Amino acid sequence: MRCRKMPMHLAIGTLVALLCSLMGSAVAVTVPQTTEQLVGNSSDAVRGTVASVRSQWDDNHTMIYTVVTIDVSEIVLGSIEKGRAISVYVPGGLVKDTGLMVEHAPKFEEGEDVLVFLTQLQGMYGVTSWEMGKFTVQNGNVREKNLPVTDYINEIKAVKK
Repeated sequence: MRCRKMPMHLAIGTLVALLCSLMGSAVAVTVPQTTEQLVGNSSDAVRGTVASVRSQWDDNHTMIYTVVTIDVSEIVLGSIEKGRAISVYVPGGLVKDTGLMVEHAPKFEEGEDVLVFLTQLQGMYGVTSWEMGKFTVQNGNVREKNLPVTDYINEIKAVKK
């Protein structure tokens, strides 16, 4: 089997078409999401530590995506088991000398403490509302909210009721 590099504009076009068909709400401009919207659009929300971040080609070698493995330490919404490692799929990434950058896709770093809202589609998890569904926890605070993580988790759980 012979592989050839796909021009970047075709890869981005393919990714946009795929995500639009799967998500229905993928747009180039992000619209701020309330906690109520994030909760309403998510199947799950978890807090955990990013164990690994690895990018790879899809089976057809036409699109790059990143698999983020998160060790779940707390279930905020949904039925994911505490202590389980989950894989979250994010469009874009870098494989050897070929990269695909997707605007508004969330970025993850190994060792990062995160709280993420998740949407399950065909057995795979993606981040709800892209970068707006991913929050970084530093020193007990949700960086993007400037709020203690326990307060934000309580806010999420209150919305769920």
